[in-house]
Amino acid sequence: MCTIIVRHGMDDWCSTIIASNRDEFYDRAASGPAVLSSEPLIVGGRDEQGGGTWFGLTGDGLFVGLTNQRTFGTRDDSLRSRGGLVLNALGKGSLEGVISYLSRLDPATYNEFNLIFGDGDQVCAAYGRRNAREVELEPLGEGAHVLCSDRLGSPEFPKAAKARERVMAVPTGTWPRIKSQLVEILADGSLPDPSEVPPVPSGAPFDQEVARYLQAICVKTPVYGTVSSTLAAVSRGRVEQYWFAEGPPSETSFEDMVRLTRGAG
Repeated sequence: MCTIIVRHGMDDWCSTIIASNRDEFYDRAASGPAVLSSEPLIVGGRDEQGGGTWFGLTGDGLFVGLTNQRTFGTRDDSLRSRGGLVLNALGKGSLEGVISYLSRLDPATYNEFNLIFGDGDQVCAAYGRRNAREVELEPLGEGAHVLCSDRLGSPEFPKAAKARERVMAVPTGTWPRIKSQLVEILADGSLPDPSEVPPVPSGAPFDQEVARYLQAICVKTPVYGTVSSTLAAVSRGRVEQYWFAEGPPSETSFEDMVRLTRGAG
């Protein structure tokens, strides 16, 4: 149930700002940002169970973020790691390379996924469904885009519309000012009115009340929730900002990690 916010073409000092929460089971092992590849330089957190990453950047400002597509069944653990898909895409080194890679990808080799990626010039979304013959690509324009565990604009995730409205209202300004407002948005644990939560189908692995808790931007349940957060800003050819909170943003401070994108440990 991850949330990835992309604010594109709205700020003079950078091209694209990314703010994201990673939601996961608390017992799934992961580690914070590190250099994942040296050629090209790729940095990001690491999923220690499945491998790969949920969000990564190259030193030249290419970024790729992943959300799983929500289903009410079980995933097929015999398929390839979706986190590895992010690493493979980043390894292409350019937005054109990512598009070419995804255009040739067989989505049936992965459990369902959603991607949002860009290079400081353009931003795109991609949707992989096992019953589709190819990955669907969607170019995105200026503005705020919020990707949860479904395609952009899905009525199944009212929290995406809430986050988008709040991000669109953030005025342009210096990074410290924008950063503080994005942290507030990522830390928002408020719950929607029960009437706003789409009904879960019969046989779903969780009930309607849990579904309501999953509609918070910052998710907290006894076994599952927001386990880390990322803030980044990129321009064409450069990472301007990269910050990481190794815990829910409502409780955890962000650490400046931009040195990793410069090749420094």
